Amino acid sequence: MKRNIIIAKKALSADLCNSIIERAKPNFEKAHVGQQEKTNSIRQSQISWLNGVIRHLDLYVPVMQLIHKVNTEFYHFDLSDPEPFQITKYDESNQGFYKPHQDGEYDFTPNDQTVRKLSVSIQLTSPDHYEGGTFEFPDDVDKFNVEDSMEQGTAIFFPSYMEHGVQPVTKGTRYSLVCWTHGPTFK
Repeated sequence: MKRNIIIAKKALSADLCNSIIERAKPNFEKAHVGQQEKTNSIRQSQISWLNGVIRHLDLYVPVMQLIHKVNTEFYHFDLSDPEPFQITKYDESNQGFYKPHQDGEYDFTPNDQTVRKLSVSIQLTSPDHYEGGTFEFPDDVDKFNVEDSMEQGTAIFFPSYMEHGVQPVTKGTRYSLVCWTHGPTFK
């Protein structure tokens, strides 16, 4: 299986990144993982969903065009629809983090169901506004240069089955946009 990590620097403008953050701010809630009682040891963050493609068309179009372009040039995955965009807030107040994980379940998935195939995490915050909070691929350290991923507007693409996480934020607040695009099960 492909394990390519693609970094697209300055994929979104600072203005667009800031607009996404502002739209998400009124709706943040505590993020959960599976069984709620396990969440605190796996993830400390808040999330906001940008539901409604039509309502947020000005945000969806540039991101989906970027996903289409990167998939066409590098992955060639059979993709269908994305999930609603998730905006994640990692804050110093709770040392916001997300332990390494995969974005989907791939064992025992019926062939008639879709799976998350391509993930993208877009850095919405300038690194001047926080410390820590670095994105990581623990099994692919040699393929990922953290410094390349920190600039506001940078998009990190990877197959959804790759382990990834976010180190604790020690100062300030880091925002990111996460999108998962589905497709038929991997063959």
